[in-house]
Amino acid sequence: MTTELPVSCNRGCGAGCPLIARVEKGKVTKIFDNPARGTDIIGCVRGYRFTDTAYSPNRITTPLLRRGERGSGEFTSISWEEALQRIAENLGTIRANHGGDSLLTLSGSGSCRGAVHNTSQLGKRFFSFLEGCVTWGNYSCQAMDFTLPHIFGTRETGLDPATLEKSKLIILWGGNVSTTRFGASLETCLRKAKDSGTEIIVIDPRQSSTVRKLASRWIPVNPGTDSVLMAALLHVLISRELVDRDFLDSRTIGFDAIEDYIMGRDDGMEKDPAWAAAICGIEVDEIINFALHYGKTKPSALLPGYSIQRTLGGEDAVRFAAILQAATGNIGLTGGSSGTPSWGGLPGPFFPMLPVPAVPPERRVPVYLWAETVLQREMKCVYNIGVNYLTQGANIETNIKAFLQADFICTHELFITPTARYSDIILPATTWLEREDVVFPSENYLYYSAQAAVPPGECRNDYDILCDLAGLLGFEGEFSFGKTASQWLADFFSQSAIQDISTFKKTGIFDGQDHYRTGLKGFAEDPDGQPLPTPSGRIELSSQRFEANGFNRIPLSLQPFPPAEFPLRLISPHAKNRVNSQNSNLPWRQNDGAELMEMHPDDAREREITDGEKVRVISADGKLTAAVRLTEEVKPGVVCLRQGTWISRNSKGEESGASANWITSAVPTMPSYGSRTHLVWVKIEKFSG
Repeated sequence: MTTELPVSCNRGCGAGCPLIARVEKGKVTKIFDNPARGTDIIGCVRGYRFTDTAYSPNRITTPLLRRGERGSGEFTSISWEEALQRIAENLGTIRANHGGDSLLTLSGSGSCRGAVHNTSQLGKRFFSFLEGCVTWGNYSCQAMDFTLPHIFGTRETGLDPATLEKSKLIILWGGNVSTTRFGASLETCLRKAKDSGTEIIVIDPRQSSTVRKLASRWIPVNPGTDSVLMAALLHVLISRELVDRDFLDSRTIGFDAIEDYIMGRDDGMEKDPAWAAAICGIEVDEIINFALHYGKTKPSALLPGYSIQRTLGGEDAVRFAAILQAATGNIGLTGGSSGTPSWGGLPGPFFPMLPVPAVPPERRVPVYLWAETVLQREMKCVYNIGVNYLTQGANIETNIKAFLQADFICTHELFITPTARYSDIILPATTWLEREDVVFPSENYLYYSAQAAVPPGECRNDYDILCDLAGLLGFEGEFSFGKTASQWLADFFSQSAIQDISTFKKTGIFDGQDHYRTGLKGFAEDPDGQPLPTPSGRIELSSQRFEANGFNRIPLSLQPFPPAEFPLRLISPHAKNRVNSQNSNLPWRQNDGAELMEMHPDDAREREITDGEKVRVISADGKLTAAVRLTEEVKPGVVCLRQGTWISRNSKGEESGASANWITSAVPTMPSYGSRTHLVWVKIEKFSG
């Protein structure tokens, strides 16, 4: 018997796609696009091939107890009863002897789109009742999440991709939408816009798949210099009188201070194209022509990727992107943008999700500082749900030290990841194919995800695991309210925007109807009648709140130059076939080149390095070994190593692997505590070992 069930890919990428799982003889044999989806929505290979994950022979299917030293990978199977009892005893003893603030949960984006089965929320909910510490912020977009409310007072600043059909110019600034999937419809809408004659400019240090597929023009900027280039564009717009003064005067505050900075009235240094050219690695004329075209073309949509804010001073790059769109009067304009990503910036149809109680500030840890917090505060327990921070966390060596110092580590996982390998107990979790949920995508829809597969072996839902642990620790009633996951979901349905639940479960899609929305449109059209939730009611281009916290009131242009010892700039973008580190271990994608470090032939020639040769990549914070792929797709002076490769241990007990986070810094960008992993100064040497 063959059945087809609606499912939705619940993983930590920028989309969340409506799919169909074909089930034959009790097994999912194929995953493909849901025919009821919107016409622009298209899934990707990571969802289509998820059966390789679900039915992998390497799935963990029983609870595992560590037998060897941490990191050795030596485990033995135990019963669920023993595993849960051991975990509860450790959590209870540590809390009794050292207090709740000695317990830390790392809850991440393994499954982050579900209403109930949401790994980024479940751990926080559980540990709030345990009075433990939780992380706040994220590795992906912390600088942006922190900064945008200071400017707009709201995060609802995005757009529906269909509005890009009205754009006359689209600027993708540091966004590789063909790989990172900022929504399941964005790439399709961009392709349509290009086919209809809209120019698409992509600003990126490398010739990404987005450059190859979508760009009318590629501007290869030096990594970490985006705010410098943005300042130079503003200089041209101001000096050539291409600034929309009416928009600035009626809808923003603070542009005067920014204009003084750009024109050098504050510090005697004009931020003009001649100043920016050497810093950015772009010719003066190219900057001027870009600015003139941008200033004279309306509506223009500037869509930044997260890469521009994963660097020191990333907060200011976020601010400058919004300032550019305000200065050109493109905010709130159909076909324009707010200078913020389209993804996740507008609300979808209402559907509740499992709530997380408020956690006091003293028990909240910036995620970028989790390892440092464990080491400095001597936290005794690290509990991992939906994370692989020994690969994904900045500075792997520091992360390993934190894990080695902790008294107890537990991890929910599908595979023995590096993080799981350093754990004391590993609990086998289910995948999105093996549980029922409602999933929140990037677009204005809700997706129903049926349980299409039977969990292998003894795998269990994260929610059910935590319910049992809460029972052993005495707070099951507070954690679950006595409800199963299915009962929570039924309650959520009764409160939601969905009226015909039966049809929704059959088609898998609830349509929010309006797919032509532009963030801040109401404010732009009526700034007095629909003011923003900022202190002034306007777009705050300079921020007294930033200044009150001891930081700069206006954005500044960081001018990074390579130190003599480390002359190359390393970037670490996403890999096409991985979702962060997910899929890193699967055979189907292990020959896709994601572990190779890309280097320009000129840089290789200078160092006598040949294609395919192994090299040592060294930064001030660490070193790694990788094989080289020579390509002109990266600009000279830049090397590229895709993030997400698992670390591994050799027969001598040494950890290695071409994981970019061996050489990244654990010091965040401030004041957001955001990631700064997209600009790492390195030197490269021939490998002699």
